Amino acid sequence: MWLWPSALARVMTSDAEVIPGAVRLLLIAAAFQVVDGMQAVGSGALRGAGATRFAFGAHLVGHWLVGLPLGIALAFAADMGPAGLWWGLTAGLAAVALTLTVKFALLTRTKVAPLE
Repeated sequence: MWLWPSALARVMTSDAEVIPGAVRLLLIAAAFQVVDGMQAVGSGALRGAGATRFAFGAHLVGHWLVGLPLGIALAFAADMGPAGLWWGLTAGLAAVALTLTVKFALLTRTKVAPLE
């Protein structure tokens, strides 16, 4: 998706008017995939640590209170169309990924005894 978005778009359609929009969305999808991988790891790590309620709350807030409203605002108020929606959803997912990563780091940190 990141290296050859136009080639991938041409596999899906031969319509010359559709390809530029598809390329734009494929580049956003590439960024989405990165943060989606991060949140998947964070969710699994917190599940293993027994912090499932926290992960649920992070997903609820990140997707419904950050990602979707931001996506709608970018799509319609900022007149970015489908790309705006996907950037908003990507931002919400990035917020979830960051929150889960920080929570896991805080749960698993160990205090080091001071040197004497």
